[in-house]
Amino acid sequence: MPFTQFDPPGFLDDLDANGKREWSKWISAQIDSARDRNGKPYVGPRPQFFNPLTSPPAADAVEKDITWTAFPRIVKISSISDKQRWRRADSSRDVQDEYCEWSVSRDAHTDKVTRATFTTEGPEYWEFLAAVDPDKVVALYQKYVNPAATNSDLFDQGHYVRRNKWNNSTTNGAMHLIQGANTLGAEIELAAAATLIRQKQGQVLTGEQELIMCGAYGEAERNSDPHIGALVNELARMKADMTLANPVGLCIAGLSVAGWQTPDGSNPLDYWEIVRGSAQKALRAVYDVPSSKGFVVGDIKINGQNIDFGGQIADFISIKLTGLATRIGAAAASPVGCVPQQAHVAAVAAETPAVEQVLSRAGLRLRR
Repeated sequence: MPFTQFDPPGFLDDLDANGKREWSKWISAQIDSARDRNGKPYVGPRPQFFNPLTSPPAADAVEKDITWTAFPRIVKISSISDKQRWRRADSSRDVQDEYCEWSVSRDAHTDKVTRATFTTEGPEYWEFLAAVDPDKVVALYQKYVNPAATNSDLFDQGHYVRRNKWNNSTTNGAMHLIQGANTLGAEIELAAAATLIRQKQGQVLTGEQELIMCGAYGEAERNSDPHIGALVNELARMKADMTLANPVGLCIAGLSVAGWQTPDGSNPLDYWEIVRGSAQKALRAVYDVPSSKGFVVGDIKINGQNIDFGGQIADFISIKLTGLATRIGAAAASPVGCVPQQAHVAAVAAETPAVEQVLSRAGLRLRR
């Protein structure tokens, strides 16, 4: 069956049929923009990055998951102890830069962790939903974050506020990503940039760090960006055309509970629940123990230590994006040199003009 439309992240069903069509147009526009990238030498275009709506994959198409750890590596390598890094990561969403952010609830009397919520949903999707159906946005906040959420909490004079009172901290809820680099635009740009085969002094580059430094995409000290870039580039060097698999989005790949111990010997995975997205394309998960068990999350031990921070759980969560390779061995793109220092560009945080353009064609406006 021919591919005709990009689905919302996680195959979510919040948008109506028209909203889903407009979402598909926006994703398509982002892919086209990332492919062209203004035609700047060493930066673009990216001929091996393709749009499956206009250039359908061939019969050899194969999807590949690229995974990494949710805990922010930059925080880890700049901390002197586990407790310090967990506390720092739990202190601000702005340091949670691995395309996964979380919020932690605690018992008012004991201060024990009672619930941890993790999200990988990009802010662009929520801006779309806010433009099409603001009442749905309020209802979803009430369902997943707090029943007390109101329109005035989430919108300012009709404009959706990404960092609203229910989505701006590590203690008051987390509906979607807000850290500056955690966007779908950044994901698409990174994947596209990594499809360029790089060479330096006549040698084709293959290492994670040399590729990200040469290609100037993403942040070299993260778990995610160098790893994503290296695996995409490996397929590009196999002369494959590359894109992001449908639906385009960052997902929770899973939780490992190796070294975990519950007070009653029950399986620690019993308390992990995907609440948005599908089983294979999970976007939101909570770790929460039912009150009937007689203990809380903070009573569970990881490697002998009680769970006192959401960051301890993030250590065991893997995040993923899924790439799609096709026409393997047929691409004829030649290697390019490194991006000149003066032309280094950061990964795109958001493509707001394209969002507004697509919404305008649908008679809608973007609410911030």
